[in-house]
Amino acid sequence: MKFEDFKSEIEKIDYKLSVERYDEDQIVMIGLTLQGRKDGDVDIFINDDVPAFRIFTDDNGNRLFSIEIGFDVTGFSLILKVINLVKKYMKEEQEQER
Repeated sequence: MKFEDFKSEIEKIDYKLSVERYDEDQIVMIGLTLQGRKDGDVDIFINDDVPAFRIFTDDNGNRLFSIEIGFDVTGFSLILKVINLVKKYMKEEQEQER
């Protein structure tokens, strides 16, 4: 799954979700705001400014997924939809690297 397809599918889940993938130039330009981000890291935001999910690369080069904020029980279906798309995206990303 290409990033643009992934982004489009995530944003279809809920109008409040938006997706940002960082490249090295953005990280250098924005600086401290993106501290801890690496080239290719992805944030999924709620209302354009609340980071809710993150795909990132750890110091050993492993791609990981984290949920950044808490959700109440009504948000579970949203979480599951996002997780399923993230799984597909990360799996295909990993296959492309091989």
